[in-house]
Amino acid sequence: MSWVHYMICFRLLSPLHVGYRKVGNLMQTRPYVPGKLLWAALTARLTRDRDSRPGPPCRSDYKRIGKLVQEYFRFGYLWPSLDGERPCFPWEREDFEYLFIGSYVSTALDYHRAAAEEGSLHEVEFISPYTRDEGLPVHLIGDLWVREGSSPEELGDWRKALEKIQLGGERAYGWGRVRLLEGTLKKFSQNRGITSAGAKWRADGDGIIVSFKGGDNLPAHAVATGHPPYKRFIGELEALTGWERDNEDPSRVWRLADVQILYVPGSKVRGDLDLRVHPWGWLELVSR
Repeated sequence: MSWVHYMICFRLLSPLHVGYRKVGNLMQTRPYVPGKLLWAALTARLTRDRDSRPGPPCRSDYKRIGKLVQEYFRFGYLWPSLDGERPCFPWEREDFEYLFIGSYVSTALDYHRAAAEEGSLHEVEFISPYTRDEGLPVHLIGDLWVREGSSPEELGDWRKALEKIQLGGERAYGWGRVRLLEGTLKKFSQNRGITSAGAKWRADGDGIIVSFKGGDNLPAHAVATGHPPYKRFIGELEALTGWERDNEDPSRVWRLADVQILYVPGSKVRGDLDLRVHPWGWLELVSR
């Protein structure tokens, strides 16, 4: 089996909130879509499309298909794009937040007092489907690697599933709707050897290796543990965790994910460096 590289591009159809942190009443968004969100969205869509029984699919179905997606797919991070061909990065554009980030303010009402309910005011940031200045449509662009050859039956309709995914939070309110651009997978599948950020990549057994030059900015998180970080990267550290479905304990639905200590996207590499793409999109050091 061989790995095939796709540079995928979505048209953002509605506001997109990717949970980051809360500062006062403000719920901040990340300016990108991590690979794990793509894994989760594709897993959910594949599982639901295959299950014809009434009601939601059982946990074992999500667990089984989720493991298959981890084995047969590698996801890069999705970044906003103006032309659908090249991503925009905050470290390259001073007007990045002005162009792409907006916010929505709301509060609950106390009808007995004809006033806002105390403590209910909150503001939610989002990646906007249109730029602030000229109202240009916003796209999300990134990399996808698929191990093709003899993939399991459960993954057979992954292209169709990718056309129906929804990303991020506030989905019940219609946020996070995207449309895979027609012809995207076919158009970019021939662009082998170079990622959407311009770095070289190669297949390495069961995974993907991306090569960076000294001074390059990382388009995804990078693992900061297991090696002297000051010798490899220059950037800020982040403790990354979150809630995920608990498929082991039948008494609960959610559990807190293991904490990962990572360099944030935009960190620089010291010297030439090979990094392996984790199934959830972040990058791990490869020994030369």
